[in-house]
Amino acid sequence: MQRSPRTGIPWLRRRKVPYGTVYLMQARATPRLFKVGFTKRRTKDRRTELNRVASDDLAIVYTVSLPWARACETLILRRLRWNPFRHGDRRGTEWFWLGKRESIETIIAKLDRAARDTRRMARWRWSWPRGAEIKTFRANRQGGAAHG
Repeated sequence: MQRSPRTGIPWLRRRKVPYGTVYLMQARATPRLFKVGFTKRRTKDRRTELNRVASDDLAIVYTVSLPWARACETLILRRLRWNPFRHGDRRGTEWFWLGKRESIETIIAKLDRAARDTRRMARWRWSWPRGAEIKTFRANRQGGAAHG
């Protein structure tokens, strides 16, 4: 059975490479609850929207901006859902609970790995834009920010 060319990710697109940001947010009241998502807008605007809709006080923990960010989000969500012991949340398919022996740093490492794997796949398919970089943002515990 052949797939329609519109159902897959158009990797060989050379002119209009889709950029975006994959974010990791954590609930302040319940630090074991986190959300991984994608946006083309400012992450602060997305956080404000989520705080209003989900009535949670979310903190932006980590963001990764790159070409093919939607593919990166798909990859990290697939990896998070694959774990049969990981518990989702009633809010939706992008909300998760940390495992007993897991920290938010573990999720950050998985997100970094998904970004590098996305870059590798795009380069292999000749669709990584020349000069493009993976840009990361990590919030400090004191409320500041650190860029990487």
